[in-house]
Amino acid sequence: MPLPPLVQARIEAIRNNRTSGAADLTAEAAEALVLAAEIAPHTIDEAAREIAAAQPLMAPLVNLGRAVSAAKDPRTAAREFVSRMREAALRVAENGAKLIRSGDSVLTHSYSSAVLQAFLAAHAAGTRFRAVCTESRPLCEGAALAAKLAGEGIETVLIPDAAAASLLRECSLVLVGADAVSPRGVANKMGTALIAMAAAALHVPMYALCSSEKVLPPDYELPPEPAKDPREILAGLVPNLEVRNYYFEWTPIEYITGIVTEATTAIPGHPDPRVRTGVTERSPKE
Repeated sequence: MPLPPLVQARIEAIRNNRTSGAADLTAEAAEALVLAAEIAPHTIDEAAREIAAAQPLMAPLVNLGRAVSAAKDPRTAAREFVSRMREAALRVAENGAKLIRSGDSVLTHSYSSAVLQAFLAAHAAGTRFRAVCTESRPLCEGAALAAKLAGEGIETVLIPDAAAASLLRECSLVLVGADAVSPRGVANKMGTALIAMAAAALHVPMYALCSSEKVLPPDYELPPEPAKDPREILAGLVPNLEVRNYYFEWTPIEYITGIVTEATTAIPGHPDPRVRTGVTERSPKE
């Protein structure tokens, strides 16, 4: 069933967006669904499927689509979903900030709005710490995060991605975002798994911050991520050289100390009882 051109154009904008996080993309997706409901209500289900496929590793788009498709009033459902997600993000930031102690060096990877807000909340509460940000190639969104934190008066260090394991020896905590959470693990920017393994080897606690809208439905399996433009890695073509450019990967749950969301209950269907939502307090040994 073809979508109205205006709706299709909004979905293509979501598909081609390489810099916005899940929260902003979810807001854009909600407006696309509202538009579909207003001009072609019979296309809501198709629009929801195409939106989920546009950014296949972002769980909120899946959950938004399901909520809107099942609702009697899709427009209200879409807007309420975004509102709940924004309110939850505030509580996630509050919970994440509780993990940061004065004197900590906290490493983060990529650009997570949840991590940003947790840093700002901790700083506003008077906690003095140092943020260590990877540059997060190929788009270097981590450099943008570092600049924003420094601008807020937070002591910040920007490092190459390849230096993460070395700098972890100076860190007491790792905080990252998540685009999806499932029994399989945490989906986040490429490079997160290596940081998680290094953190586990060095006994540095690592938490993923995300609202519960990023927990995938138990019956849903994310499709493979399409490869991105190889020119982001290497500008010119070289004979016999294949360039693989992917933005996301799964980090196995056993390398994550905890998942921090707005709630305090275990993740439904999760096989590991250690992994709970809400804030998990750091022990004195950490």
